[in-house]
Amino acid sequence: MKKRGIVRSMFLAGEIVGAAIVAFLLISSAVKWSDSETPYKAYLAKDMALVVDALFSSPGNVIINYTQNVSNYYIDFNENSTTVYKKTQIDGMSYKFVGYKGFEMDLTLENPAKIQFAKINDEIAIGESLKKNLDTLKCDETTGGSLKDKKILVDPGYEKDSVKPSNEMCGIANSFIFKLTNTWVNYLNIFSTRNLHEYDEDEGIISINCNDPSETDESSEADVVISFRAGKGKDTTTNNIKAFIVSGSDKEKESRKLACLIINSILENKAFDDIRITGASIVPVDLEATDKDFPEGIKNKIFVMLEIGNS
Repeated sequence: MKKRGIVRSMFLAGEIVGAAIVAFLLISSAVKWSDSETPYKAYLAKDMALVVDALFSSPGNVIINYTQNVSNYYIDFNENSTTVYKKTQIDGMSYKFVGYKGFEMDLTLENPAKIQFAKINDEIAIGESLKKNLDTLKCDETTGGSLKDKKILVDPGYEKDSVKPSNEMCGIANSFIFKLTNTWVNYLNIFSTRNLHEYDEDEGIISINCNDPSETDESSEADVVISFRAGKGKDTTTNNIKAFIVSGSDKEKESRKLACLIINSILENKAFDDIRITGASIVPVDLEATDKDFPEGIKNKIFVMLEIGNS
């Protein structure tokens, strides 16, 4: 009888200790949750995870400016979740997003003043201030070869009723030429319809003389023709980039890829940050049906005519 009493007493003591531990854990959890910031951290983690899910499901380019106040927190983004915490991840709240197989991210934002979420050409980006443009196009990187060994003719365009190149178009053309020479295109393979400055061996650059109104006397059998024109639209609220290529050309695919790369180069050029671009598109044109002023002999060349902005 005594043994049975001892066993029963120990069993009751064990129950009491177990109940005390459970109660302690419940109280600790309740205290943690009752912390005024914990529900907000949980809300932020879930809300931002849902934003990331929305990016994944978006069919096109999108930029989201997050409006909730997150400046008092650290925020971690990894391949499948967001975590919001104050000092260490121990006090953090997490929420999973769906994502997709192969998606990788390892990002920590420390007391961010704001957060931007973006999906541009199927790539997810998150940061305090993203330099992204919704008009950026997705280029077919598999089409065509390098321009490195091709002869390239650059036409900077001209102002209406004048043979002098437009300063804006000439500047953009020179920016493009500079990028070509920085990607190992031989300057001897770069030509223009206008006079070029002498090649500077020290600077390693070549450029169009925008102050010279005359056309060049030099001719070239170019493999690639790139022409820049000021737009003629009358709607001053729009500032679009249109890249015209020749429909049905033997080089249509290569022309489309080049047009895409040039448009993205302009959109990403920090020198044009103060210019608001409102749209970008590639337009195939039937040479026999268009009234556009296309150069002669471009049907079976890699050809892009860029029309930028408004007159």
